[in-house]
Amino acid sequence: MWEILTKDPKALALAIAAHLALLGILIFSLDWTPKLDVGGKPRPEAIKAVAVDDTKIKAEMERLDTAEKQKEEEAVERLKKIEEQTRQAEAARKKEQQRLAEIKKQEAEKKRQAEVKRKKETQAKRLAEEKKKKELEQKKREEEKRKAEAEKKRKAAEAKRKAEEEKKRIAAEKALQDQLAAERVALDAAREQANQSVVAEYTSAIKQKVQRSWIKPSSAGSGLSCDVQVILIPGGDVASVRVIRSSGDAVFDRSVEQAVRRAAPLPLPPDTALFDRFRDLQFRFNPT
Repeated sequence: MWEILTKDPKALALAIAAHLALLGILIFSLDWTPKLDVGGKPRPEAIKAVAVDDTKIKAEMERLDTAEKQKEEEAVERLKKIEEQTRQAEAARKKEQQRLAEIKKQEAEKKRQAEVKRKKETQAKRLAEEKKKKELEQKKREEEKRKAEAEKKRKAAEAKRKAEEEKKRIAAEKALQDQLAAERVALDAAREQANQSVVAEYTSAIKQKVQRSWIKPSSAGSGLSCDVQVILIPGGDVASVRVIRSSGDAVFDRSVEQAVRRAAPLPLPPDTALFDRFRDLQFRFNPT
C-alpha cells in the first residue's frame, strides 16, 4: 500500500489529511476542566478524557478508508496502464531497432560489395598503370643508354682533341719559355755587366774622392794600405766607417777613416736600384 501511495502523491496527501483530521477530533473531544474536591480544591488525580462519539469516528474512518481504497485502485489502474504503455513502447522500440539493424546490415552489405568492386577496379587500374610505367621506364632506359653511348663517344673525341691541343700548347709554351729564358739570361748578363761597370766606375770615383780628402800623417811611411768598410745611406752620406784590415799603423788607419767622412757625401749612380750595392761598401785604400 505504501508503494502505491508513494507512486501517487495525491493519494498520499489525502491519507495524511484524513489522519490529521481524526487526531483533531480526538484532541477537542477531551474534557480539560479541573475537578474540585469538597473543600473546593482540585483533585490530585489525572484529568480524564471525555468519551468521543464512536459512531462518528467509525463513520469518518470508514469514509477515509473507502476514499483511500478508491485512490489505491485508481493508482493501481494507472500503474497498469503505464506498465502496458511502457511494454508497448519497449516492443515498438525493439521492433524499430530490428528494422534499423536490418537496414544497417543491408547498407553494410552494399558498402562491402561496393568496396570489393572499388578494390577490383583500383587493382586493375594500378596494374595497367604499372604496366604502362614499366614500358615507359624501359623506353627511358633505352634512350638514356643511347644518349650515354653517344655522350661517351663525344667525350672521348673531345678528350682526344683537347689532349692533342694541350700537347701542342705545352710544346709551344715550352719553346716560348725556353726562348724567353734564354733572352732573360742574355739580358740579365748584359744588365749585370753594365751594372758591374757602373759599380766599378762609382767605386773608383769614391776612392778618388776619399784620396783627395786624405791628409797624409807626417809619421806615415810609404807603401801603407788598409781595407775600409763604409755604410752609406741614400744620398751618399756616411753612416759609419771602420778599417776592417789594418795597415799596421793606427795613425794611418784613423787618417783614412777621417778622409772618408770628409769626402761625404760620396758619389752614387743615379739609378737608385744600384744603391744596395753601395749600402755596405768595402774597398782598399792604397794612396799613390
